[in-house]
Amino acid sequence: MNTAGVAAIVLATAAIGGSSVSVRAHEFWLEPTNFAPAVGTSVPITIRIGQNFAGDTYPFLKEDFKRFSVVDRRGEKPVKGVDGDDPAVTMKFPEPGLATVIHYTTSESVRFDTWDEFESYLKSEGLEHIAEKHRESGRPMRGIKEIYYRCAKLLMNVADGAGEDLASGLPLELVAERNPYKLREGDMLPVRLLFNGKPIAGIQIMAMNKTAPDKREIVRTDSDGRALVPLPMSGTWLLNAVHMIVPAARDKADWTSYWASMTFARP
Repeated sequence: MNTAGVAAIVLATAAIGGSSVSVRAHEFWLEPTNFAPAVGTSVPITIRIGQNFAGDTYPFLKEDFKRFSVVDRRGEKPVKGVDGDDPAVTMKFPEPGLATVIHYTTSESVRFDTWDEFESYLKSEGLEHIAEKHRESGRPMRGIKEIYYRCAKLLMNVADGAGEDLASGLPLELVAERNPYKLREGDMLPVRLLFNGKPIAGIQIMAMNKTAPDKREIVRTDSDGRALVPLPMSGTWLLNAVHMIVPAARDKADWTSYWASMTFARP
């Protein structure tokens, strides 16, 4: 690997692997240069971490993910990349239809120095119920440790874009129950949120458009894990959801969270 590649890895590790609360709160998503490529066209795909649909890029690093693959009607194939590459991968899609790129990271951790920091973070992600559970269980009010995983998903409209999104087995996964590339003006996107393959209720889903990221749409899943997400404008959209659970004893943490994201372009 060249010197630039090594430098990219060092910088990315510092940006994402650190314990800064501000870094922890950022979105994590996959973003291609073209959401609707022709069959066989090379498409660079960038891993991004940031806020308000803007942020830093993150290179391909094999040790930092459990799965990085593309799913289409032919099945699932691992994405091939080289450590240090940024954009992370450049892909060609051999068949027309809706293709899904998924990225499931290894664990990272963060420590919140104060209760106010932790509570503010919970409120921002719609996890207010965790604050009550935290107090009731006698967990510490300072030095709160959380382990987290990222579950990113990208929907690609290859040629005709025909097909439907399906669950791919990510621990926390947003599944579009209609093909977003086939929506008409004014249509909302029905989505379902799954945790370990089962629907999960009462979880906040946030949606933002890249051209107006401050105008966020926020909904919650119903008892079947479903929600209708308003998409009032065309362009690139990012959906996010966070689920927090009690960690395994071996993790030596106060909480474990899973972050799901989905990116696509609304016609």
